[in-house]
Amino acid sequence: MIGSVLRLFLGIILTLGVIAAPARAQDVATPEVRLYAGISMDDLADTLLLEGLRFKEVPIDGQGMVANRRFDVDDGVQWSVLGYDCENENGCSELQLRAVFRAGGPENVVLKLLNDWNKANRFTRAYLGNEVSAILEMDIYLSGGQSLKNIREQIIIWRQSARRFSTTMAGDAGTP
Repeated sequence: MIGSVLRLFLGIILTLGVIAAPARAQDVATPEVRLYAGISMDDLADTLLLEGLRFKEVPIDGQGMVANRRFDVDDGVQWSVLGYDCENENGCSELQLRAVFRAGGPENVVLKLLNDWNKANRFTRAYLGNEVSAILEMDIYLSGGQSLKNIREQIIIWRQSARRFSTTMAGDAGTP
């Protein structure tokens, strides 16, 4: 009796494993779900193009930390994407999305806007760059693995945040 129950249980487990295995193999094969521990700047350029974004490549002084290129994107709001830790075989394991805005008004008012933004908005951070600029940033950390779908979704979150922040800094919105 115990032997037949055990055989039945093992049969169910094996059947479930055989049914589920092809689905996992198919998922791994699709580029949208493959996990990336880094992304080359060329692949990042392709990803931006897939999102319909216009950008230009801008050479920068790498100093061992930053990619030797950055992309400046004009998406209604101008922003840049920089690659960090790009010296490994996986490409850049960290990306930074960054926008600089003119901060009009008295410094204490701008600081309040930035603090209110940081309290109300996840995923991005805003800070005062100098007396005339406010900076919005977001990091995408790839080490450990991110899917292309997730990378693209984070770029969408960034684009929405940058537009809202631009409106906030222009003084057109009552709340961040």
